[in-house]
Amino acid sequence: MGERIRNHDWAATPLGPIDAWPQSLRTLVDLMLNARQPIYIAWGPALTSLYNDSYIPILGTKHPDALGRAYAELFAEIWDEYRPLVEATMAGEAQHLIDQPVPLVGRPGRPMSWFTFCWTPVCDEEGEIAGFYCAATETTERVQAEEALRESKEEALRESEMRYRALFQSMGQGFCILQLILDEHDKPVDYRYMEINRVFEQQTGIKGALGRTIRELVPDIELFWFDIYGHVALTGEPARFVNHAPSMGRWFDVYAFRIGQPHERQVAVLFNDISDRKRAEEALRDSEVRLRQVQEAARIGSFEFDRTTGKATASPEYLDLYGLPAERAETFSYEEWIGLLHPDDRARIESETRTAVADPACFQLDSEFRIRRADTGEARWITARTKLLRDPAGRFLRSLGAQWDVTAEKTVEAALRESEERYRSFIAHSSEGIWLLEFNPPLDTSLSVEEQIDLAYRSGCFVDCNDAMARMYGLARAEDLIGKTLDFPLPASDPEARAYLALIIRSGYSITGVESVEHDADGSRKYFANSMIGVVEHRQLKRLWGIQRDITDQKEAEEQRTLLINELNHRVKNTLATVQSITSQTLRNAETAAEAKTAIEGRLFALSRAHDVLTREN
Repeated sequence: MGERIRNHDWAATPLGPIDAWPQSLRTLVDLMLNARQPIYIAWGPALTSLYNDSYIPILGTKHPDALGRAYAELFAEIWDEYRPLVEATMAGEAQHLIDQPVPLVGRPGRPMSWFTFCWTPVCDEEGEIAGFYCAATETTERVQAEEALRESKEEALRESEMRYRALFQSMGQGFCILQLILDEHDKPVDYRYMEINRVFEQQTGIKGALGRTIRELVPDIELFWFDIYGHVALTGEPARFVNHAPSMGRWFDVYAFRIGQPHERQVAVLFNDISDRKRAEEALRDSEVRLRQVQEAARIGSFEFDRTTGKATASPEYLDLYGLPAERAETFSYEEWIGLLHPDDRARIESETRTAVADPACFQLDSEFRIRRADTGEARWITARTKLLRDPAGRFLRSLGAQWDVTAEKTVEAALRESEERYRSFIAHSSEGIWLLEFNPPLDTSLSVEEQIDLAYRSGCFVDCNDAMARMYGLARAEDLIGKTLDFPLPASDPEARAYLALIIRSGYSITGVESVEHDADGSRKYFANSMIGVVEHRQLKRLWGIQRDITDQKEAEEQRTLLINELNHRVKNTLATVQSITSQTLRNAETAAEAKTAIEGRLFALSRAHDVLTREN
């Protein structure tokens, strides 16, 4: 870039030839070119652009034509949004933005980028502000990684809610399920609250919402809520956003996603009332620049320590976090902070802090720990991010810290673990077989029954089960069944097995108490009573949950009972035939009724004695 700047036709720009540049601009450009950080300079009335090599990736395809162009022309896509910041900077107010989203053009594959940058106003030889100096760092990958982490946690929470509804009611976030109401043109015009959790009223201020529509509850509700939730319901695309609801006097941080079948038009909404946070952010804009930017990034409290002067400064939010009075802002010391750490975390955090300060290559320290509030003694979880500022020799000079309370998140994580433990304990102690089958790739339920059966054998695999389930198939433990395909308990060549699978498919993957005949690991026939339910999304069967009971002994007992009844029936008929023959022969040869009676009784007694002999001889 030094070569490009020397060879550029500056006479065609408002800056004029390089020889005519003021010394202040020359010095600033030298400083920029020698910096390894991405640097950009805007100079003169037109804010003409100069930048170094490290800034080129930020410009993307705009380079090299960006050199010498006016700021408003070079960044036309953001000029309307950033004009007030530019004017404030040129009026002498430095800017420092952390993790700022910027929709830059010229960066293929990145419609939105995130940056941490500082704008410093620079004066010319007459003492007038002639431009500004921008030092920037791209944070896109970190911001996106943090966003992905948050989304994965929410997905885990939704999975756990399916098993234990109690967790749904223990959430600190507001939650509701909406039924969208459309007009004749399929345009959302209202929505009804089908389900809410216990903190819904606390988060929204709305009472008696269950079963009622939003227009009944808030007649002047803003139209954009219908547009956002309607788009989620109609397209299935989730939405994460922060919006102001003037009609309710609140700000909300919202994550909305479709649930159920598309035709049901239902949307689940996780949200937090962040009105207090928004009000705090507005108040921070009037505070000192060094603390304001850190607090905007951390959204809670900031702390600064100068090793040279030994002076420490804490924001009101930071003091509130620790339960300290506001007048301690200038006197809260490092030793007092250590004293408020939870005893179980104190030694670890002290060691990590000492190590980070002593390491000249360490410029940031991220940590998570518990504290005990000074006023109530309550234990709270804290996440801290500390920037370590050093001199050129690597000696620690100053630290800027941001801390925020993550107790609610920790509580949800603990509830998730407890929920998982309850589930594991339940299936481990159940005498019935419990299993989970996953289909990879998912099973297309729009295919014919035979096609679905063939695909099921190829893609179905046991990913979870209990020991009771394994023992039903002659295996020692659950691990011996996990990983096996559907072909193991239901041989593909068995017509009964295919008929059983066809029954499951025609039921829509939801059956109760249906019997099946299968084979265990030794090939023995087993009889089971089955109940199962499938997880189908967008006509794709992804998972199949099942509970089955071994009824082999019951079936064999029924077969034995049938055999004994048939044998008894046969023997009784034979005995009756014998009695009939005795009676007929006696009556034919007897001369009187009395003689016949005596002869029949004698012969029946003889028959009885013969049966007694058989009984004694087994």
